Parts: sequence; C-alpha cells; structure tokens
Amino acid sequence: MVVLYLIENEHFLYGNRAFREFLGRNYRELQKSGWDYWFAQIDQAEVSTIKERIFRFLTNPDPDEPMILKYHLDDCRGRRICVEHEILIHKIRDYSLAINYFFDVSEKERIEHCFRSKSGNGGKGGRKTLKYTISAREKEVLRLISEGYSSKQIASRLYISNHTAISHRKNLIEKFQVKNTAHLVRRALEFFVL
Repeated sequence: MVVLYLIENEHFLYGNRAFREFLGRNYRELQKSGWDYWFAQIDQAEVSTIKERIFRFLTNPDPDEPMILKYHLDDCRGRRICVEHEILIHKIRDYSLAINYFFDVSEKERIEHCFRSKSGNGGKGGRKTLKYTISAREKEVLRLISEGYSSKQIASRLYISNHTAISHRKNLIEKFQVKNTAHLVRRALEFFVL
C-alpha cells in the first residue's frame, strides 16, 4: 500500500487503491484528520513510540535515509494486522514529499513467533504441535518463502547454491506433507498463535 504525504502542508495527497480498500470508508477521515486518525488505529501499547518517531522523522527529514517501523493496528473490518511502514523523503522544488509504504507482515510475524516459541505451539493449549524437527537453515528458508522469495533469491540471500535452496524447499514441503509452496505457508500457520 502506498500513501503520499506533503510535509509542508501536513496533508495526505494520495493513497493507492489497496490503501483505500484497506481503510474503506475511513479513507476520507484520514485525509481530513491526517496523522491523528492514523495514530488512533495503532495498538495502544505502541502508539506513543510510533507517533514520536514519525513526527521526529517528518520534522527533520533525511532524504538519504528511509525510516522503517513495525507495529500493529486494526483494518476497516476490525482485523488486527502487523504492518511494516517505510517512509522515504523526496524533495520536489520547495516541497518535501513523504512516500509511505505499508506492508502487511502478519503472516511473517506469526511464522517468526512460532520459531521463537520453545514448545512450537506458542505456549497455548489446544494448538497443534510440530511432529518433526526443522533445522535452523530450514527455518530461514521458510521465513524467506513466506516473504515471497524464489529459490534463486533465497540462495543469493543465504549464500547457498540454488540446488541447496530447492532441496530445502522440497524438504519443507515433505515435512509439512503439502503439495506446493502456498500450501506450505498455510500449513506452517497452523502451528502458530493466530
């Protein structure tokens, strides 16, 4: 999702279709109330820190260094999601334009939560437990798969051969007893706190 914000006028200029759909009827409220509306959507425990960092960044913007934040909020349907929010500054004549990129990283967060959990089930009763072990390298590969990387891109990021990356993907598909990568990510989510 992409949103353009004109810093000097303190005004949201544009939100792409995905962002407008994400906010639903509340998109007009964002344009009217600005950041105050956005901050009201953020989790109470995170909002003060996020608000301070965004305002500090917009007050003294660095065109060469983007700011990246990660926090939780509710979408227009009341679903709690985790977003990665990246802000880049572009100078156009006498104006500073803040380009806001929002990525829904909820699934990534769930996968990482599972691997941080000692029990493999997030410590909650009634959840399925992993019947097989996954190596540290397979965990890295699964995380990158969930982020949409191809085997070739995974190989490059992990400094392994393409053949090894493909083998890890095949092993994960076998271990999770699924047919394809999409099903692999879905099945892996069964072992997380949702």
